[in-house]
Amino acid sequence: MSNDDFFKRLALALKERENPVDLKPCIIGKVVELSPVTVQTGEENILLVEDEELQLSEWFKFRCNIDSTGALSSSVPSSLESAKSVTETHSYTGAACTMPEAISYLAQAIQAVTSELLNLKCELANGDYVIIASLEETDKFVILDKV
Repeated sequence: MSNDDFFKRLALALKERENPVDLKPCIIGKVVELSPVTVQTGEENILLVEDEELQLSEWFKFRCNIDSTGALSSSVPSSLESAKSVTETHSYTGAACTMPEAISYLAQAIQAVTSELLNLKCELANGDYVIIASLEETDKFVILDKV
């Protein structure tokens, strides 16, 4: 089967699907209140209120709780130079020990992961922008993520 045939068959299969026609595209909203979470959508100034027509996705809730205690972030060494300053030689060969570089490399990896964890914290604040998608139910929306 050639690529052209494949793409024609794929296009026909997608066209024949019974896709819902009343779903709206994802939109960007602005948080205007935190309790309950209230989001203003676009220029229309429509307010969506949590537990009425707005829900927080489970993935969003999960991400917001990653390292919420700060325990993961607090254990990262602040300086990588202490590992590199260790000078040792192997007793048998007299060659320089590479362990300080290995420790430094691991510390850099830990710092990179920690900064990623900190980026995942997603506490909402007034003025934050969020991605909202419509659900199959009429006039029901879900916050997918913070922009």
